[in-house]
Amino acid sequence: MKVLIVLFGLLAWIGCHDESGDVNEQVYETDATWTNMLATDGCSWHFSIASKDSTYSVLPNEASRAKIEKELGKIEDYYSFTPVHLKYSLTGSKSTVQCGWGRTATYDEIKVVEIRKK
Repeated sequence: MKVLIVLFGLLAWIGCHDESGDVNEQVYETDATWTNMLATDGCSWHFSIASKDSTYSVLPNEASRAKIEKELGKIEDYYSFTPVHLKYSLTGSKSTVQCGWGRTATYDEIKVVEIRKK
């Protein structure tokens, strides 16, 4: 009888065990601007997201670049503002971007789930 209880317990544990690493991944959805202001001493390609009181910037991870280029086209301009609708999740990492006057900025890194040009 004890063997059956242990066996059923193991089967229940295996059945409830989730292999997905994205269980706690929260997906955010917002309007944003895909921005490059390097030509005016701002920062190169990043997303600007307006919140209630301020605007913050985030950078896509390397895997998201292909998805962005597929929707918005090849990244070649040095000054651009493209309004987009963005679904993303935070990766928990930071990334740096080139800015004017030889400086860099560090922003949170995101994984783009979906992007649509407005």
